[in-house]
Amino acid sequence: MRNTNTNTNSIDDIINELEKESKIEIKIALFGQPGAGKSSLINALVGKNVVDVSTETDTTKSEGEVPWGEDNSNILTDLPGYGTSKFPAGEYWDRFNLDEYDLFICVFSGKFHQADDQLFHKIIEKKKPCFFVSNKSDSLVDTTGEKSKQELKEAVKNDIKKRYGEVKTVFTSCVTREGLDELVNEIYARLDDTKKEKWERNAKAYSLDFLKRKREACEKIVISKSLLAAANGLNPVPGLNLAIDLNVLQKLFKEVRKNFDLTDERIKKVTKLNLYPNLANIGNNIIRSLSYDGIVNLLQKQAGKQIAQKASRYIPLIGIAISAAGGYTITYLAGKSYLNDCYELAEAILKEELNY
Repeated sequence: MRNTNTNTNSIDDIINELEKESKIEIKIALFGQPGAGKSSLINALVGKNVVDVSTETDTTKSEGEVPWGEDNSNILTDLPGYGTSKFPAGEYWDRFNLDEYDLFICVFSGKFHQADDQLFHKIIEKKKPCFFVSNKSDSLVDTTGEKSKQELKEAVKNDIKKRYGEVKTVFTSCVTREGLDELVNEIYARLDDTKKEKWERNAKAYSLDFLKRKREACEKIVISKSLLAAANGLNPVPGLNLAIDLNVLQKLFKEVRKNFDLTDERIKKVTKLNLYPNLANIGNNIIRSLSYDGIVNLLQKQAGKQIAQKASRYIPLIGIAISAAGGYTITYLAGKSYLNDCYELAEAILKEELNY
């Protein structure tokens, strides 16, 4: 007798994996002296202004958590001053639950203070990853004209080495975007393997290489959620002999669009530039396909393509028989099509930002 539970259990595995993935948190803490540019860096990593940037000397009076990304499960925290009367050193670590953090970034733009030393050594004692960011490298200038910018950077690195030993230092500027791609990749390199893909999906891309990796990371979610949408089979699709969970696909499309930071405003802005043929149509498709009617139209379109091109040869099976979810081929093609549109538009935006 055929084992009817095999496919059901496999679908359950997919659901469990998606639930497990949604619960993964990436927690990164930034510390350093007021005015060093922590808020600017947080905005740069997220890709939009999520915290106020002030020219005042001290804007961080308490822990400033910024949740963002999928299910707001990524946390960037601007830590307040260490070892102050309000936040004593002895209570600091436990007060902010710093054992839960994956990574610490010391942001500086001038001289280091004793508080920086104390917190850094506490981080090392706790065996947590940490590196340094000089976030105002655009203002790193020798007024005498005797040293080049590279020589000034080497001098900064040497000062850090004398004070803290061998510690990675990244030079960034949120004005010129210098070093931001290196920063994003430096964070990626220090995350657990279970969190790397989530970082790729959510972090702002500052290079075409990272944008390609973002697409690859998103495709893995497209595969799983397309299978889930087909397996649930709640909504009959007009003109097709199958039923799809349109709610799952809608959530998937919203997530992919969010991963590429394609707001209506950004889409309209780039489509007006006429950078590439058909860019306006792609932008309209991205917006239109978020509605149930738009999803149905996309499914019908992909069904026609599958029949014409026998596209099922190129569908990832991920170890589960397609018969367990009759519409998986169509849902995957629809998800992949939406992902490709988002990528193409995001690529056009990034190339414009990089002056390609």
